[in-house]
Amino acid sequence: MSGGRASGALRAALRLLYPTRAVCMGCGTLSGFERDWLCEKCRQQLAQRWVGAFHPPSEGLFDGAAFAYYYGGPAGGLVRNLKYRGVYQLAEMMGRHMAEAFEALGHVRVDGVVPVPMHPRRVRMRGYNHAELLAGEVAGRLNLPLLKALSRSRNTRQQARLSDAQRQGNLNRAFELRMEVAGKRLLLVDDVCTTWTTANACAKVLSEGGASELELLCFAVSRSGN
Repeated sequence: MSGGRASGALRAALRLLYPTRAVCMGCGTLSGFERDWLCEKCRQQLAQRWVGAFHPPSEGLFDGAAFAYYYGGPAGGLVRNLKYRGVYQLAEMMGRHMAEAFEALGHVRVDGVVPVPMHPRRVRMRGYNHAELLAGEVAGRLNLPLLKALSRSRNTRQQARLSDAQRQGNLNRAFELRMEVAGKRLLLVDDVCTTWTTANACAKVLSEGGASELELLCFAVSRSGN
């Protein structure tokens, strides 16, 4: 038996003796995964939810938008595990998929990647800003600088727990500009976009600061419409 066949047989035998036992980040089962933190069923479901380029709403402040997946199912599980359960390692895989989605916008040129900021108090509680982790991965893959151009001046309530009407008031004067952006073409990055409230609030500050072009990139977007 050749060395390649022998090693393959050994791997097969080891899988029988020691099957993969890990929690799928998409559905939470112990079915295990070989790569990308997802069981095979979730991987197939995720592929069916691919989005790519997305037309911003007419009242929006963005020149273009792209999303990797529609929210829900495995995409929702990945977001929740990154955002609330401390699985920060998911950012590498999620950022890779986001960079691929950005390519769907065509030959769009930007000067830097801007993460949606988190209030310092919440960063201390969580240990990291998930949007900044995703933005860092995207920036690295696109060979662009990571620009922490925004800060969160108010520790607002979590948008996911509010109604659409409450979300608007919740983000009033919540963001501030912390660096010069005049004339820059910027890519704003967040994990999920549902009502565009967070994205538009950030875009307004960047636009008022003189940014010449704004693009939005998120891991997931709600089918009905953060």
